[in-house]
Formats: sequence, C-alpha cells, structure tokens
Amino acid sequence: MAEIKPFKGLLYGKDKIGGDYSGVVAPPYDVISDRMRDELYERNEHNIIRLILGKALAEDDEKSNKYTRAREYFDRWQHSGVLVRDEAESLYVYSQEYDHKGKKRCRIGFIGLMKIGDPGKDAAVPHENTLARPKEDRLNLIKQVESNLSPIFTLYDDTDGTIKRTLEDASSASDPVIDFEINGQRHKLWRLLDEVSVKKIVSVLGAKKVFIADGHHRYEVARTYRDLRRQEAGYDGRADHVMTYFADLTEPDNLTVMATHRVIKAMPGAEDGVAVSKLREYFDVTECGGLSQLMERLEEAIAEDHVSGFFDGKNYFFMKPGNKGALRGLITEDRAEAWKQLDVSVLHSAVFDKILSISSAEGNIIYVREPEEGEALVRSGRCEAAFFLNPTRVEQLKAVAELGEMMPQKSTYFYPKLLTGLVVHKFADS
Repeated sequence: MAEIKPFKGLLYGKDKIGGDYSGVVAPPYDVISDRMRDELYERNEHNIIRLILGKALAEDDEKSNKYTRAREYFDRWQHSGVLVRDEAESLYVYSQEYDHKGKKRCRIGFIGLMKIGDPGKDAAVPHENTLARPKEDRLNLIKQVESNLSPIFTLYDDTDGTIKRTLEDASSASDPVIDFEINGQRHKLWRLLDEVSVKKIVSVLGAKKVFIADGHHRYEVARTYRDLRRQEAGYDGRADHVMTYFADLTEPDNLTVMATHRVIKAMPGAEDGVAVSKLREYFDVTECGGLSQLMERLEEAIAEDHVSGFFDGKNYFFMKPGNKGALRGLITEDRAEAWKQLDVSVLHSAVFDKILSISSAEGNIIYVREPEEGEALVRSGRCEAAFFLNPTRVEQLKAVAELGEMMPQKSTYFYPKLLTGLVVHKFADS
C-alpha cells in the first residue's frame, strides 16, 4: 500500500522573486512547446524552466550541456536564497481554482513523498505505456540535480472523506504561503505541519493503492535512478521516495479529464482518399463542414463507444462503428475486456494497426491537446492526418489500471496541469 511521508521542501524565496510566483512557475515539461519555453525564459531569470527544460546549444558536449546547466542554476539559486529549504517537514496542501465549460471548480490535494515500489508489487498503479526517449531525457536531468523538480499526479479513493476534511480544515485555518493567479487559474499552497493531521493522512493512504494520473515517465525514471543509487556502496536511501501530488478521485471537481488527439506524420493512402474508403468498411463515416462541427458531433456522442473524428487535410469526418463486432474483432491482443473497450485502444489497435497500417514508431504520432493544433499541423504539410477523440472516463482508467493493463500512450489529459516550481524535493539535506 502507499507509504507516504512529509518532507522539507525547497520553495522560492518570496523577496528574491518580488512576490511574483507567476513569473517563476511552469507547466510540466511534457506540455511545453519550444515557443512556450522561450516565453518562460523571458518571463523571469529564475523561472523553473531553466531546470526542467533547458535549451540545447550547438557547442554542448558531455561536460557542458542543458543538464549540467540545470545543476549550475539549481546550485546557484540555493546558495543565493532564490530557493530556500523549509525548516520543518510538512505535507503541502495545494488547491487549483479553475473554470471548465463555464463552471467554476476547485481541485484540492496535497504534495508529499511516496515510497517507490518495485514492478508488480507497487502501491502506485500506472495506466499508460511510456516511451524511451522522454525517460532518457528525464534520467539525464535527475542525475544532475538529484531532486524531484515536479510532482507526479496520483489519485486515491477517499470514499468516507477523511482526507478531504483534513485538507479543508488545514486550508481554512491559515492563509496560504503561496497565492497567485495565472492563465485564469488561482493556485494556493499551504504547509500542513500539524502532526496529528499528517499522521491521519499517512494512515488512511497506508491502506490504499494510488493510480498514476500524470507523470508516468517521471515515476519510472525515479525508480531507475533509485535502483542505480542502490548499487552504490553506503547508499542511504535518500532517493527511495518520489515527490507526489495526491487527489481524491471521488471528488468531481478534482477530475476534469480531456482528450489527447493524434496527428500522423506519415499515413499510407492519405493523399488519394484510400484511407477514408478503408474506414468506411468498419465505420459509418459522415462528412462535417469543419473542425468545430466535427468536435460538436463528438461531444454529442460522448456517451457512445468508439466514436472518433478524422481530418485528411481536405475534409472532416465523424466516425461511429458500423459493425462493432467486426471492429472489435480486429483487436487481437491478449488484453482484458476493459482495455478493449477503450476508444484509444480501438483507435490504435484496430484503426492504426489493422485498417490503415499506420506506423506507431516513436515520432510518427504527435499528441496534441487542442484540436486546432492538430488541424494546423496537417494544413501546414508537416503531417498527413489528424484523429480526434472524446476523453477517457475516470472509471475506465481505474478499471484498466486495477487489472494491471496499460493504455496506449497519452490516453488521458487531466486538467488543469499541476504547476512546477511551487515546491521541490531535493534528495540531500544540504
């Protein structure tokens, strides 16, 4: 079960950043485009982007590169007081107020350290497959900074509301240590120092498993790094835990799940309409007047199975299964029924692999959050087609994860993303 504990986090010194936390935080590294990275670099000289996603230079080599520069920034910021370690161990209550489809919501959870388990015996249950290149990148970084710069995002089941009441009591008892707005969202952070409250949370989660919602690559890298350190003589266990955000999956406001769409660089038959003809063998395909109409059709069919959208550079199509049995028959993997029911499983295993013979080689599929971004990539000529999906439902995620199955890459997009830079976990005490 989940073993968690408080820690002494590194937080930005308020005086060193002029009290402007919006200038130093960033989204998780894997949703940051090159353009956004440049903007974050310009926003503040101490923005966390310099640590999590540094710029490569032409003259880089093994001794001087974006990872070593991240370490140099990190060390310098600690020595100068830009980043300051807390004096006492605590959990960190973190709330995010945001709007979704015209409704105000507030997600509340907490950040602590979770012990890293071994494959097959882990309290943290993953649900998505990972890719080699991002893991290599994150491993190079963690070796240099010896820290968790961003929390992974996990979900737990708190049906009786014990943790929820504890977090609400903690957040109402004092003013937050961090409170600011950015991109229409309000972020607040409190230190939870009360030992009774901390023990209560630790005890409740000690009887539960948690589900990884976001941060699969970082979690696997944390385990790899821990294993490397365990091979060293005199290793003291400092990398046995990973900084983790925990949120209750039974709270509706905590879980706004959005779709991640697929854009294809190379697709057989894209240029001559062959792809649409092949799709019609298994789907009822209806042409739409444009992207907005296509996305409206998808949302109207959100409760239906295996609907999707397709843009071939000229026309937009809404697709729903014409023969579910024939379509599902294309999924030949030895997987649980819950996995086969997923829209992303049907798209990857049936549509990509069998119907259209689209290569799943790393780099051929681009994952985008905004449909307009996918449309633009195709119109630019950089890609040949885009496929649009409805969000994976939380109950589907839980069902698949509990069975030990892995969804295709980027099956879920939890909104809003956790900010990086609110608190950092450094493995060593100095």
